[in-house]
Amino acid sequence: MRTTTFTRLFTLTAGLATVASLALGTSTAAQAGTLAAAGGASSAVKSTDVGSGAPTLTAEAKAAGKKAHGAKATTTEILEAYWTKDRMAAAISADQDPALASSATAYVEKTTRDLKAGKKPATNDGPVRSVAGTASQVFAPAGTGAGSGGLVQAAYNPNLPYYVPTAYTAGKVFFTKGGLNYVCSGTIVNSEGKDTVWTAGHCVHGGQGGTWHSNWTFVPAYDDDLANPRPYGTWSAGQLWSKSAWTGSSDFSQDMGVAIMNTNWGYHIVDYFGGQGLTTNRGKSGVWENAFGYPAEAPFDGGNLMRCWGSTSPEWDAWLVWSQTVKIPCDMTRGSSGGGWLYGYNGDWGQLNGVNSRIDKIVGPTIMLSPYFDDDAWGLYNSTRYL
Repeated sequence: MRTTTFTRLFTLTAGLATVASLALGTSTAAQAGTLAAAGGASSAVKSTDVGSGAPTLTAEAKAAGKKAHGAKATTTEILEAYWTKDRMAAAISADQDPALASSATAYVEKTTRDLKAGKKPATNDGPVRSVAGTASQVFAPAGTGAGSGGLVQAAYNPNLPYYVPTAYTAGKVFFTKGGLNYVCSGTIVNSEGKDTVWTAGHCVHGGQGGTWHSNWTFVPAYDDDLANPRPYGTWSAGQLWSKSAWTGSSDFSQDMGVAIMNTNWGYHIVDYFGGQGLTTNRGKSGVWENAFGYPAEAPFDGGNLMRCWGSTSPEWDAWLVWSQTVKIPCDMTRGSSGGGWLYGYNGDWGQLNGVNSRIDKIVGPTIMLSPYFDDDAWGLYNSTRYL
């Protein structure tokens, strides 16, 4: 869609930052197999404000599966047949959806009105809560990768081989909405059920007035430099989850989504690849994050996992009121939506403490934003962790 669709997002009053829709300490392999949580892993912070649905298969996807594998094709076979190399390459970033752009505009305008009226955003703070990541049961433990350097804005390609933990616990998300194929990013997260992939809410559901997406697929370690860009196959989702404030109101402070993945080759996805940890209530300022994703617009092409890093700050603050969204300096473009922010990242492992949700402008972005991971995020985790 044309950039002019987003021009209203770039003028905002009362000092509120303008944004366009994007579309424990260190967690290490030594913590593998544990789910120790500060504040109690079984803390009863479940969300009643969540919703879920089963991703459907479109007629076109079913036809592709039948052609390739016969009438009894499984969901995974159907999606692998549908998401061909060319179809994956042609998928557009989820953030090019006009409905999502309208939702972002409405969210910014409502936030501005509330701020002018002196209304404080609802908060759901709690103690620091954490779950550790876990290593793969299939791959040999990897050595620690390169750590973080100084503060930068420019995303760069860390050239991670597909066989290292950061690469294979991240991946591209593909889905169909309204007859169009879209792409996001996602992260495998450790849980008791061993089946969760975290992404942005708008990567699983269309938001207010929308539905759960179709043909939902996760491709770990996607890399278009390889002869086969999906070195670990296609993983299908059995359930999609998000916060009710996203699905009902397109509230970008709740733009979080979880996919419950089906098994592949007899493995749960976390058992096969391992999973990053998760942490919440770390504070909105001065928290060092490493953000990953697959930006798909210039100067990027969506083919490689990219990385930004930086120190968090609230999206805006006014009169001792802080936003429920946080930002870091980053120039990743649309397509990186849903990619994970890793706290305590040691080059291989970390803890999810945000997801790419929005950028400050379509051309030449300098800021990436995420919902603040407080007890709202922890509640979503608790609601999906045993599935």
